[in-house]
Amino acid sequence: MDNRTDFGTIIVAVCVAGYAAIMIAYVAEAQFGIAATVIRHLSIIAALFLAFPVVLDFLPTRTDKAP
Repeated sequence: MDNRTDFGTIIVAVCVAGYAAIMIAYVAEAQFGIAATVIRHLSIIAALFLAFPVVLDFLPTRTDKAP
């Protein structure tokens, strides 16, 4: 099995996530009356929490043990 990351899959995932974020932001602002600045700050915090495990997965792990 090939263990490479497919570039097309990453692009599709980012586009779908962006579209979902736009729909959720519209509903939050239009239907629930939440201010755009609040939505922006909460979305940045959520993106950081979601991206953190992905970043940790790409970091190299140390296989040698310290004596």
